[in-house]
Amino acid sequence: MSLQLNYVQSYAAMVHAYLAAFPEDEAVARSVGGNLELFGVLEHSLLRQHGLKEDSRVVDVGCGAGRLAAQLRRYPQLRYLGLDVVPELLDYCRRKMARPDFRLELSQGNRIPLADGEADFVTFFSVFTHLLHEESYVYLQECARVLAPGGRVIFSFFEFAVEAQWSVFEGNVDWVRKRSYLGHINVFMHADDLRLWAKRLGFTVIAMERGDRPSIAVTPETATEAVPAGQRALGQSYCVLEKAKA
Repeated sequence: MSLQLNYVQSYAAMVHAYLAAFPEDEAVARSVGGNLELFGVLEHSLLRQHGLKEDSRVVDVGCGAGRLAAQLRRYPQLRYLGLDVVPELLDYCRRKMARPDFRLELSQGNRIPLADGEADFVTFFSVFTHLLHEESYVYLQECARVLAPGGRVIFSFFEFAVEAQWSVFEGNVDWVRKRSYLGHINVFMHADDLRLWAKRLGFTVIAMERGDRPSIAVTPETATEAVPAGQRALGQSYCVLEKAKA
């Protein structure tokens, strides 16, 4: 067994450590990479860019503290399912970010608790970055099942081709050498491999964008006072897949 996997600290353990060391809002922000509003706006803008409608059915796997949920609550007819592995983050999302009718549940394995064809979008922001490739593939198999014809998957990933993402890998290397602080697995993917996955799973690749390119259009409709309209980069690379239309 890989020593990295044998010694790795769970994401839940990291969240607990932050909550013990910082006020709740700061601890939660640190747990999900900081700046909840900025990344929520970028995620919302990306969904709008790829067909989100006011009555869409959205599954947000790895919803965390609710940065996307906070942006989507403006749509009264939108249906939302948020899944996460950390109960404390789900509780924070439920109290501070989500709408009362939003469904929030603890993740159970690599399963999406919906019937066939019940979703229009499934998102994985900063999720596949922390899973084994086989786990990510199983999630995509679940997406192929729960998405309606023409439904879309959007996920972010790390890739070595993006220079700015090398700092994540270098941090992994430092942690393997020292193991003196909390860490968790960070996994890199290759865009060409993801295209092979898509072909095997019956998806069409709609977009494959590097994380350092300003490919997300924050529009006046998705902008906030703190995050004005303009072209922005996500930081992580991202992929958009579409299930075959009926």
